[in-house]
Parts: sequence; C-alpha cells; structure tokens
Amino acid sequence: GINAEYGAAEEGEKLAQQCEEMKGELKTIRSENAELVENYNSERILRKKYYNIIEDMKGKIRVYCRARPLSGSEKDRGNHSVILSPDEYTVQVQTKRGVKEFAYDQVFTPDTRGAQEHVFEDVKMLIQSAVDGYNVCIFAYGQTGSGKTFTMIGDSKQNFPGIAPRAYEEIFSLLQANQKKFSFAVSVYMVELYNDQLLDLFDKSHSSKLDIKKDKKGMVVIQNAVIKDVSSVEGLQKVFDEGSKNRHVASTKMNAESSRSHLVIGIVIEST
Repeated sequence: GINAEYGAAEEGEKLAQQCEEMKGELKTIRSENAELVENYNSERILRKKYYNIIEDMKGKIRVYCRARPLSGSEKDRGNHSVILSPDEYTVQVQTKRGVKEFAYDQVFTPDTRGAQEHVFEDVKMLIQSAVDGYNVCIFAYGQTGSGKTFTMIGDSKQNFPGIAPRAYEEIFSLLQANQKKFSFAVSVYMVELYNDQLLDLFDKSHSSKLDIKKDKKGMVVIQNAVIKDVSSVEGLQKVFDEGSKNRHVASTKMNAESSRSHLVIGIVIEST
C-alpha cells in the first residue's frame, strides 16, 4: 500500500513538474509569437514605406512613349515607320532635317516590349501604391488613331485587354491578399469630357451639373457624380461596360468607332 502511494505521489510530482515546464514553454511561445507579430507589422510598414520611396524616386510624374504598328490603310498608301528605339528609354525620329532624339521613362514599340502585358508590367507597381493609400493617375495622350483606347481599354472582344481591365484584376487580387488585415470598400465613378462639358456616364439624363472640387481630405472629387459600389472584378467590369455604352462615338478615317470624348474612370479604394 505504501509503495503504491509513494509511486502515485512520485507520478504526481512528475506531472506537476511537466505541467510547470509546459507552462514555461507556452509562455515562451506566446512571447515569441507576440515578437513575430510585432516584427511582421514593422516589416509590413517598412515594406510599404520603402516601396513607395522607390516609386517616388522614379519620379512623381513619369512619361512613357508607345508607338503602334502601321495600320493596313497606311501600308496600302505606301507609308513606312520613321521611328527607331535604340534602347528602352529612347525614341529616334527620322525627319527631313535629320534624326531627332527623345528620352522617356520607358519606351514601347512594336519591335521592343510592344505587347499589352509589357505596358501593364511597368504600370502594375502603381496599383500597389493606390492600395497603400496613395493617389495615382494614369492617362493616355495622343492624336486621333494613335492607339489611346487600345492601350487603356484594349480591343472590343478583350482578346488584348488594356491597362484598365488589367488594373481591375490587380486591385482585387491585392485586396484579397490583404483581406485578413483590413476591410476594403471599392467605389467607382465614370465621366466624359465632351464639347467642354463634363457628363456623368452613369446618369443618362445628365440632370446634375458636375463640379470638380477638393474634399476635406484634399482629394479631388467630382461633385454630384453618381458613385457605384463594387465588390468584385466582375462587378467593376460590369459598371464600366454600362458607362461605356453612354459615351459619344463617331467614325474617323482611322477608326470606325472612335471615341469623340475624353473618358475619366475614378476608382476609390477605402480601407478600415
């Protein structure tokens, strides 16, 4: 009886000792976990900071140049290309007075990095900055038929999607990756500048007068514009397609359905 009691007491002491050891280990693990979480948060903040410092170092304003291939009608008329791109930052134009050289932050020609994905590759980094809370603006400038719509939107069948649809995908991909850390709300407005008038593409009646103002946060906003909430890539693409149907179009010598207005798509990302 005594041996059994002694054995039970010894077993109890062992268990108590193991329990204390486990408490100590648990305390250490909790401490390490807290340290890991703190380090992770510090790294995340630093990543955001350094990432956007690098983007700032590239320049607040970046100018890219994209040259399209000759169209069928241009080839039929015997036209030929007069540009060369000796490197990814330079365009050389052959003129009657000799070669003129122009420098850009990036150059895209049919022969060098001319595909839609190449153009988006360099712009993609700005989508991360937008998700991080920075204001980002991407716009295309060029004469009629130079390929602005193709670059920004893509072809009508979306076999070659442009910057905008690729940006939609990237926005929601980044938001999904961060959904455990933050809650996000995405909204969109869509307007066109036509004959010096600002028109809301989500309001067919154009009943409200639109004004460009700055809000309390210092952000440029379009007062009275219809703003639609979206929660997915498909939802964003759907409202974009709806707005696009209300744009002013007319044929030109270069394009049967050329857009005769300036399109502005505003995507607002809010995080809490």
